[in-house]
Amino acid sequence: MYEHDTLRAPEPGSELAPRSLVRCTTHGAPSPQERWHYHDDYELHLIVATRGKAYIGDDISNFGPGSLVLIGPQVPHNFVSFDLPAQGVEVRSLTIQFKDESLRKATDLFPELHDAMQFLNRAGRGIEFLDVGEDVRRRIHRVRALSGLARFTEFAALLNELAKWPSCRSLSSIESREQVERRTTRDAAQHQQRIEKALAHIHEHCALGLSLESVSTHAGMTRSAFSRFFKLATGHTFTEFVTRVRITEACRLLREGRHAVSSICYLVGFNNVSNFNRHFRRIKGVTPSEFRNDTAYRRTVQ
Repeated sequence: MYEHDTLRAPEPGSELAPRSLVRCTTHGAPSPQERWHYHDDYELHLIVATRGKAYIGDDISNFGPGSLVLIGPQVPHNFVSFDLPAQGVEVRSLTIQFKDESLRKATDLFPELHDAMQFLNRAGRGIEFLDVGEDVRRRIHRVRALSGLARFTEFAALLNELAKWPSCRSLSSIESREQVERRTTRDAAQHQQRIEKALAHIHEHCALGLSLESVSTHAGMTRSAFSRFFKLATGHTFTEFVTRVRITEACRLLREGRHAVSSICYLVGFNNVSNFNRHFRRIKGVTPSEFRNDTAYRRTVQ
């Protein structure tokens, strides 16, 4: 879904001043905004509560309190919490929103922003900042607390700090414009809820023998329609998406360090170790054992 400024719900904590270059919002959960969507703004999300999965373009990753992610314009995304209390949470993430075009115009007046714009050019598909400390989190809170020129000054300092951040990883590997075009067909919008139901089923049962037939039936769609709209929604075939979900779960288990690599292979749904190793290297660029060293997934943004 395309989320335009004028269509946003005026939820508590949101700032609706359209002329402001830097806007700050809060996102709770559950919420009408908790859906697969995209928009023209950059969004910097700081997670403050709950844990779950972040779907950003074709990337699937875990999030929890302290996670910091920058999402580029028109990159489809959604955050799904898996540990929500019955009453939900009023604030799951703090978000700073800013428009690419407006910031580029500001660069004409403030040449000091040039380095930040080069950073944003690389960040268009999304970036996760790793090992974020309390200093960065305090700066985000200061941006939210200030207004006018003081806010912009603090925001520019934040961008400068993130542009030089030593530990981060790129997210979506698909050009955002391609993703937008895939997701703007009327049929894709009509089947959105069914695809989301299928995604939830895949994540819940990724260790089982999932088949295209069983998941399409679970979603209430024919096999052919499901295959077509699943590819539109995720950028992957059903088989490739299931493989990536299993690799994501394997990464979590590898970081925990409680299971041998050979055991993790079967815990996430692969039938043999060689197949697991082959797909892991193809997707992550390293072997499972190398990934466990906690450095393999920290790819510098190119």
